[in-house]
Amino acid sequence: MITREDILELAKKENNHCVSIYLPTHKTGKEVQQDPIRLKNLLTQAAEQLKEREVKQREIDKLLDEARKLLDKPQFWLHNDKGLALFISEDEFEYYRIPHEFKERVMVDDHFLITPLVPMISLEGTFCILALSQKKMRLLKCTRADVEEIELEEAPNSLEEFLKYDVYENNLQHHAGQGANAQAIFHGQGGSRDTNTEEVINYLKTVENEVTSILRKRNDPLILAGVNEAVAEYRKVNSYSRLMDEAILENPDPKKNTEIKDEGWDIIRSYFLKDMYEDMERFGDLSGSEKQSDNLSQIVEAAYYGKIESLFVPIGEHSWGWFDMERDTVHHSTGPKNGEHDLINMAAIKTLTQSGNVYALDKEDMPNGSSIAAIFRYA
Repeated sequence: MITREDILELAKKENNHCVSIYLPTHKTGKEVQQDPIRLKNLLTQAAEQLKEREVKQREIDKLLDEARKLLDKPQFWLHNDKGLALFISEDEFEYYRIPHEFKERVMVDDHFLITPLVPMISLEGTFCILALSQKKMRLLKCTRADVEEIELEEAPNSLEEFLKYDVYENNLQHHAGQGANAQAIFHGQGGSRDTNTEEVINYLKTVENEVTSILRKRNDPLILAGVNEAVAEYRKVNSYSRLMDEAILENPDPKKNTEIKDEGWDIIRSYFLKDMYEDMERFGDLSGSEKQSDNLSQIVEAAYYGKIESLFVPIGEHSWGWFDMERDTVHHSTGPKNGEHDLINMAAIKTLTQSGNVYALDKEDMPNGSSIAAIFRYA
């Protein structure tokens, strides 16, 4: 899994020949057998681009050798995700399995192509899901790609375990039979015996105490998973400030942790993109102001001088040219023929490495339908 730090490190790299390769991959099925063939074709394209840069064949073979070795490693192709990104230079060879589907792409430049990875920055982060159950409580630590169970060390893992606490039983004996049957709260989950509502609520309170203690240290957003009644009762006893309003309103017992994580991701995705949506709105509010622009030349110049606060780039788009810092002039061309760069990629690199925000959007979702857009730190 690639991290923001990995992407920033890639953005800082500079070499005579930086080869970036992106391809979609598959976890299962017949398509897995096609993935090494796709890489082979993309490596051929990389070799052709290197030849256009007048790199000798011996140097090309040396540069691409490690990547070509992957073609003969069947086990390597059995552990892929949705996408594979390779970064090759004279000094290094790195690859990342990415939970994000790419279009096939090859670029040779003196910097790596990082714009396809930008969505991973916006969507990086952890969140937690509490699967409410009388059979087995589960607190899950999740990312977009992974899930891990956090052990509850003090709270009981089930209602049955909770009811075995002698102290609690002695304290509640005089309540026996009071209140509605707990099956109304954990409807459809079954149980070992009839349990009154007050016992279930105290069970949820005990769980909430430890869950909130854990999450206040982590500061992750929390999603609840459970039947309507259980979620509603937990909200009543909850004291954690980052509990999400939306929940997974189904019995979690039959589901694997990965299934619950995937459903939680559908909820949390917009939360992680909150800053992007706010910046898009702010871009619109600044219309006509010198603090925003959708002019590529103006934005490239601003990026080189660290002036950009937030940058919006279109996924899969390129614009070739170079920036003359002596004359503060951006030159445009039809392709990377004479050492020209992808100006959109360079603007993203300069913005990221100077602590700006970069967001990658589908072309139709770009502010004003533009090919690039930016909010400046100052006019």
